[in-house]
Amino acid sequence: MRKFAALITTLSLGTAALSAAPALAQDAAATAETKLAVGTKVFDSEKAELGTISAVQGANVVVDLGAGKQVTVPGNAFGMLEQGPTIGATKAQVLAAVDQAAAANDAKLNSVLVVGADVLSAQGAAVIGQVKLVEADGAVLTTPQGDIKLPRNALFVNAQGALATSFTADQFNEAMAQASQAAAADDAAVAAALTAGAEIRDINGTAVLGTVKSFDAANVVVATSEGDVSLPRSAFDMNGNTLAAAYTVEQFAEAVTQATGSTPDIAEVAVEGEVVAD
Repeated sequence: MRKFAALITTLSLGTAALSAAPALAQDAAATAETKLAVGTKVFDSEKAELGTISAVQGANVVVDLGAGKQVTVPGNAFGMLEQGPTIGATKAQVLAAVDQAAAANDAKLNSVLVVGADVLSAQGAAVIGQVKLVEADGAVLTTPQGDIKLPRNALFVNAQGALATSFTADQFNEAMAQASQAAAADDAAVAAALTAGAEIRDINGTAVLGTVKSFDAANVVVATSEGDVSLPRSAFDMNGNTLAAAYTVEQFAEAVTQATGSTPDIAEVAVEGEVVAD
């Protein structure tokens, strides 16, 4: 699930931005010389640089404005300046339109992003899962393949007013298959690393939390300076070649304090040749 979340984020960034970006209608007539290709700089009505074309989607052109903002403009709305393509609006007007559209999209998304809601594929032809938990940065979905988390920018409200994702059903299933393979490899690595006496680092790999005392299919008993603490096996992952638990130093110290009544001594470790403080 951890690897799947990262994979979903990577795959969804491009498509989700397109669904949320507003399309601006312009009065300027396009000329035959207008070159609308990915990487081309676009200028506003005051001849100031607006952004760079990041995608050409049929009759529409996506312009990257920087700072994580994009706008979709009809291809026939571009004119031509000596320095390159232009649109009939200032950058301030474009940014205002983008922000206004983003606020409207967020309000729509909040109204449908609720526990129990079906999540449709990009074309709305298939239900890929149901919302199990809503979080500030996304939502956990229940699917036939298991629970997964989608980032908020991979979700949108479609033309029919339903909650949808920027993935097609095939893309989603492919991502799930890749994630399952990665999770299996990760689980095998954790199983190989779980040996008595093995060091366990924090989630950032910057401190040694303790050592493995014993383990079974469900739990791992970690030996610390103040006593033993049991953690769920699902909380363990690999940080490079090192066994790690999904806790910060502070979170782990708090757990040990609750279990033993004393705060453990947690050792620093070298990271890229330097010692990192707790």
